[in-house]
Amino acid sequence: MHKNNQKINSSILLSANAEIVEQVDLASNIATSRWKIDKNQVNYHKHDSHTLSLYVNGGESSFRTDQPTNKGAPGKLTLMPQSHESDWSINGAIEFIHLYFTDSILKQYAAINFDCDIRHIDLQDLTYKKDIQLQKLFLEYCHVYESHNYISPLFSEQLLYSIFHHLINQYNGFGMKANKINGGLSTFHIRKVKAMINDCLSEKLTIDRLANELGLSHFHFAKMFKLSLGESPAYFINRLRIERVKQHLKTKSTISEISASTGFSQQSHMTQQFKRITGITPSIYRAYST
Repeated sequence: MHKNNQKINSSILLSANAEIVEQVDLASNIATSRWKIDKNQVNYHKHDSHTLSLYVNGGESSFRTDQPTNKGAPGKLTLMPQSHESDWSINGAIEFIHLYFTDSILKQYAAINFDCDIRHIDLQDLTYKKDIQLQKLFLEYCHVYESHNYISPLFSEQLLYSIFHHLINQYNGFGMKANKINGGLSTFHIRKVKAMINDCLSEKLTIDRLANELGLSHFHFAKMFKLSLGESPAYFINRLRIERVKQHLKTKSTISEISASTGFSQQSHMTQQFKRITGITPSIYRAYST
């Protein structure tokens, strides 16, 4: 985790009267920032991540220029999907928090936790939404990183995952559009192959074994799996194994026992993969989480 007081890279274009109070780069794919802005005209464009925004002070006379009758207020949320661009009229001092997260990390979560083709995950554009549950999760998550206190990776991850789950359940806009996707696995096949992977995670899993379970050729299965779940079967299985390792780290099992029970051939390989995905070793993760 890296903390600094520098402005983020041109995601907000302002004429004056703007101050970024704090920015927290949690990883290459997640960050938060707290802003104070006085009367201003704002152009917002962030092409590399989704932005969830929460007003904490002011905003009652501020609005998005294409929605002049829809005014802000403390507690109101805005969701600006990746590549979103909009103009805002800020007519008094406001303070707000941004949570930035990439499309890839959102869809990695969806691939593991939802039985759907991840190409159906397409967040809505929301302006000044009142959502008490999401507001509470957002504030709690930001507080963890702004308090400078002891942080449990399990606790912070669970909060972030709860935000993702809520956004996908409540604000997935794919069904509102005329989008169509071609190819990929059916919902039935996604559910079936994920169940097999979860049931056999401690065993050796091959593409041939998974393809045979669905009655598909090796080549066709691998191609359709990547279309629907966003990564190859090998990468998906590896990510699922790391999630299982995190859960086992809450127990008293040794690192070697966890490695064997989650399908890694060697403890060193598990440690290497765990650090690649999480940025820390299993031992450090356990120390922060107990």
